Amino acid sequence: MVATVGQLADLVRGRLVGDGNVSIRSARPVTEAGPGDITFIESERYAKQLRSSPASAAIVGPHFTVAHRETADTLAVIEVDDPMAAFLAVRTHLSGTGRSRWTGIHPQASVAPSARLGRDVAIYPFAYVGEDAAIGDGCTLHPGAVIGAGCTLGRECVIHPNAVLYPGVVLGDRVEVHAGTVLGGDGFGYRTTGGRHVKIPHSGRLEVGSDVEIGSNCTIDRATFEATRIGEGTKIDNLVMIGHNNQVGRHNLLCGQVGIAGSCKTGDYVIMAGQAGIKDNTTIGSGVIVGAQAGVHRNVPDGQNVLGSPAIPVREQRRIFQMIARLPEMHRQLRELSARIAEITAALPEGHLDGLTTDAGPGSSAEDATEELA
Repeated sequence: MVATVGQLADLVRGRLVGDGNVSIRSARPVTEAGPGDITFIESERYAKQLRSSPASAAIVGPHFTVAHRETADTLAVIEVDDPMAAFLAVRTHLSGTGRSRWTGIHPQASVAPSARLGRDVAIYPFAYVGEDAAIGDGCTLHPGAVIGAGCTLGRECVIHPNAVLYPGVVLGDRVEVHAGTVLGGDGFGYRTTGGRHVKIPHSGRLEVGSDVEIGSNCTIDRATFEATRIGEGTKIDNLVMIGHNNQVGRHNLLCGQVGIAGSCKTGDYVIMAGQAGIKDNTTIGSGVIVGAQAGVHRNVPDGQNVLGSPAIPVREQRRIFQMIARLPEMHRQLRELSARIAEITAALPEGHLDGLTTDAGPGSSAEDATEELA
């Protein structure tokens, strides 16, 4: 699709600066945009890239008045409050991806007679809906999606190809589950009886709040008896594992390869960076940031920023990292001091050191000994 800058400004309700008759074919990032493209700038630090870009137009924030003056002669500009949101709207419009959504039940889908389907659902080939499952209005089940018996999906949920919901999983509204993810499987729980590991049955369920997005190839286990819960608005990256009985708060951000052992609890707005690991029965307070590859072995209070394994406050951990980086230099200095002390000792008259070891207590330092030798 082709549109003028003026039409795009009307689409996003922005303020046009420059020529509104310029034709735009596509929307691309500033590092890749060329003639006939519209780009966007979200931060002042990228203003230099915008000024040197061959793009025909740009979407910017209200603070880009300087950029307007410098680029108005060659670059049409649309000023909006949220450049990223406006750029996404323009990109969707130009690519034509906003076309009508298909609805219906494909003949090659398998839907149990007792399942309850809402209005405007889309169930693609080879999707499966089990007995007594409830699918809310506007839900989309892509090919190979499996919705187990007794599952409940709220409105406008999207289940991508080959995602599996075990029986009894409950999703709120607008939950998106990406390909290959498994929700509601058994937790990793065993008892050693008679020299054998005997499985503990997991009869609980998994409840996922509204507006949660779960990436590809994640696993979230059902509870042993009651419910594993994921709070509303939480976003989960690919390859994340959440164990049984966990209570994840609202609006958490869990990055790739995070692993949370069983029976943990997080507050609201927690961020866990990539490969962070949380020990079982650990409580993470609201607003906590867990750094990449951190190993959390004890409770973390609200608002703390932790790093390392075992995880400690990031300020302390940075000091440790700085000291570790200095170890080679400290080792070199120690060897030089040892060699110097050996030279001084060898040069002293015989018997001069008698009693030195006795006089120097256990708390004496190398510096004290050196002064005494002098």
